[in-house]
Amino acid sequence: MNGQIFPLFEHAHVLRTAMLTALRDYAYEYGRLIHEDYSDGIVSGCRITTTADTIILNRGVIRYAGNLYLITEPLSLAYYPTDEWTVFMLQFKDEARRDGYIYREVETMLTDRLERSQAQIELCRFKLQRGARLRMNYVDFADRNTEFDTVNTIYAPFAACGTSSLSPGITRAFAREAAAYAMDPVDTAFCLQALNAREALSREALLFYTATRLQKEIAECGNPAIFEALLTILNRIKSNGERELSRAARQRRQVIVD
Repeated sequence: MNGQIFPLFEHAHVLRTAMLTALRDYAYEYGRLIHEDYSDGIVSGCRITTTADTIILNRGVIRYAGNLYLITEPLSLAYYPTDEWTVFMLQFKDEARRDGYIYREVETMLTDRLERSQAQIELCRFKLQRGARLRMNYVDFADRNTEFDTVNTIYAPFAACGTSSLSPGITRAFAREAAAYAMDPVDTAFCLQALNAREALSREALLFYTATRLQKEIAECGNPAIFEALLTILNRIKSNGERELSRAARQRRQVIVD
């Protein structure tokens, strides 16, 4: 039906199959409907963390082939230096039916193939040198694309309206770094949107902003090209100099010695 229907679980009421079916359908369909127009990719969470020898996919939600996959427990793999690119992938297994359940399971894997195969989503990539440690403590926005010994999440697809997009963590990092500098109204509007967004900004919005700021025609491109465009814009913003404190702020920071 359209609207809402909830079964009433009350004392002495008979628990009917239709009541359990209603609960199942609502829980299952709600997530699908709320992301009906979204692309495949990471919906929320799925933060990547590392230890000295382990890379970890943390809790979150991923959309693939119209279905939402819940990562309810961290998934980890041991990594080692190869001096070559290694890609941390999520593999979606074939659907299985047994014991009255439908199983759609996932597993993580490390591969040296930069192009994903069918039923895979890239989570991050890195090129770890022998004797080095894999890191995620980025120095600045540009550092997210450092080639060696650094977790790179630029290529990971995040679910967005229409087409997959760049990580909201990356666009927020851009906005936070740009906020320290003088900006024009277009930059300010974009940064406010990036800071307020709970999910990934649409690729259309990113392409429109970068094309406007770089005075180019809007052209479809992937995450790496969008990141490079944002980096170019950030460097231009920085060239305008640091944002000056207001008169009131300067006065509050004065120290008076009697």
